[in-house]
Amino acid sequence: MYLATDTGSTSGIRQPRGIDFTYKTIVGTDGAISIAPCKTKRGNYFTLTLQAPQMPLTDQTHRKDIERFMRAYFPATLKTLGCR
Repeated sequence: MYLATDTGSTSGIRQPRGIDFTYKTIVGTDGAISIAPCKTKRGNYFTLTLQAPQMPLTDQTHRKDIERFMRAYFPATLKTLGCR
């Protein structure tokens, strides 16, 4: 699996950095993306993208909050979807 590591039109996340987490995840200053295997009608993976575009370009203060959110929300979402 590959996640973008640069800001771009695909990720839309500024200053993305990979984190040490059970699932492949990048966290930026204005959002995050996580991906995990999950068999559904639509495919074999589930991807969650969190974007907070209202954050000013120079605001670096929310990265930890975004990371905490993804660490809590993404596993809970996978469980709800019945992913293993």
